[in-house]
Amino acid sequence: MIGERVHDMGRLIDYAAMRPEVDTKTVVITGNSGGGTVSLFTAALDTRITAAAPGSYFNTFEHSILSVEHCPCNIVPGMMKMGEMYDVAGLIAPRPVLMINGQLDSIFPIDAARLAFAKLQEIYSAFGVPGNCELYIGEAGHRYYKERTWEFFREHR
Repeated sequence: MIGERVHDMGRLIDYAAMRPEVDTKTVVITGNSGGGTVSLFTAALDTRITAAAPGSYFNTFEHSILSVEHCPCNIVPGMMKMGEMYDVAGLIAPRPVLMINGQLDSIFPIDAARLAFAKLQEIYSAFGVPGNCELYIGEAGHRYYKERTWEFFREHR
């Protein structure tokens, strides 16, 4: 299902790019929870996206998708044979990415998000752009933290 959603997002970008009022030099993506899933995978696979801010999703597969009951739409069969979530997120590099997590999120545990982010920072450092990778931790749980998201996108126009 993730593949279908990423495909749909690619077709949406194709359509938007045909519109004269759309500036394709700046294409950003964000979403929360399932939308965070779609935004992370789409940004990883579509280089037309110039900045991404997945919300309430970034973690490790081991400590979230594989350990806590989730919608089957979050599962990529055999994914762990290919890599962890931070490996997928590393495909976004060197483009700017803001990972948004809630301190009290029970389905995407914050300690695992911090662990995954440390691994992602290593990837961005290898690209020479450690500053293009940011983790924002909101004070609450599994919700969207729009204030930092909009600031981030303004910073990365």
